[in-house]
Amino acid sequence: MQGLRLNPRSFLKYWFLLLVAQILGCALIWVAVLILSPALDSLFEKMVFFYWPTIMLVGKLLGTSGESAMIAVPIYGMALGMLLYSAIIGLLVNYIKTRSR
Repeated sequence: MQGLRLNPRSFLKYWFLLLVAQILGCALIWVAVLILSPALDSLFEKMVFFYWPTIMLVGKLLGTSGESAMIAVPIYGMALGMLLYSAIIGLLVNYIKTRSR
């Protein structure tokens, strides 16, 4: 069985594109929720739910409670989730492209 090689340039390209897409998507959702708050609250909830595993991980690692857990943990957790999800999907895309050659 032949080992697959990671193309670092391709991985970084997809990782960066996915990271920018997630940041822009979250920013657009935040702006839309602020403008049309009652109508789009469920969209904000879905965004937070998407990053919930990393939010919980950050909460456990930092051991926060009270008001600091209400603001800092979701922000750091979503940032970690964006980095992690971009890396995972970047690796998958790189693997698929390598296999198809």
